[in-house]
Amino acid sequence: MAKTELFVRQQNGGIYTVVNESLTTGNIFFVDSGSSTGGTSAGFGNSPDAPFTTIDSAINQCTASQGDIIYVMAGHSETLTGASAITCDVAGVSIIGLGRGTDRPTLLLDAGASVTIVVSAANVHFENIIFSAGHADITVAIDVSAASATFHKCEWKENTTAENFLTCIRTSAVANACDGLSVTNSVVTDVDTACVNFITVREDIDLFVMNDNFIELGVNDSNAVIGVASGKDVTSCQILRNYIYRLNTAGDLLIDSDTTANSGLIAHNRIGHADTAGEVLIDADGVRQFDNLGTATNTASGYILPAIDS
Repeated sequence: MAKTELFVRQQNGGIYTVVNESLTTGNIFFVDSGSSTGGTSAGFGNSPDAPFTTIDSAINQCTASQGDIIYVMAGHSETLTGASAITCDVAGVSIIGLGRGTDRPTLLLDAGASVTIVVSAANVHFENIIFSAGHADITVAIDVSAASATFHKCEWKENTTAENFLTCIRTSAVANACDGLSVTNSVVTDVDTACVNFITVREDIDLFVMNDNFIELGVNDSNAVIGVASGKDVTSCQILRNYIYRLNTAGDLLIDSDTTANSGLIAHNRIGHADTAGEVLIDADGVRQFDNLGTATNTASGYILPAIDS
């Protein structure tokens, strides 16, 4: 088994950094908006002492499919405006935030409802990044049009009251273009009642994963946490161990699909909500469901929905 080695590598100009080379065979870049010695052009980004100051400028220097990693420094912040404010158009790039709590890198989407981050290349990975809504009813925070986009330990949040996302992640309108989309160990607090979905699936998708997330959502009554376009299938999905607090009073609560060709597992999810009329946690015929609990009562523990198969 290969061992992990840490060693000191000399950068241009005599600067030294500690690098774990076993993690990638690609380039390593650093981004820090607070640096007084950073920049956005080629030549920056090779060390924390002369970093790129924006994520997009780092992406522009990456090479596709060689495992390049962009480390975004603790305390980094960017205010993004306009459509495609960041475009992830280089395949296989990982964008990893450093820091904990409020010190994690924060991307504030601001100045209009059309501001968005675009993921148009395959195998792009985000980790430990905060996406913050700085404007009312932002249509889409992250527009994904390529396969195997992954989000791990990220957060979507409202910057303040009445600044919110309608959809946090939206997939392409091309069938199976976004296969392998994965959201894990993340937090969502998008409580405005104008919210449409956490994830909007616009076309057939395979190998979709949404595991181990905490989601507090103000989705309106006619929509689900995962909204699937009419006639589209979600196949070989894993939707496991999510803890969800829904503020709405009716509708399909976790996922809404109107087809019968879905497949995969939806299991061990916990959903608190306000639907006292006959809640439907899962509407996705074809998937198998195990141990999903729901309740509309603040003082009660959840009960299994749908009922255990006899």
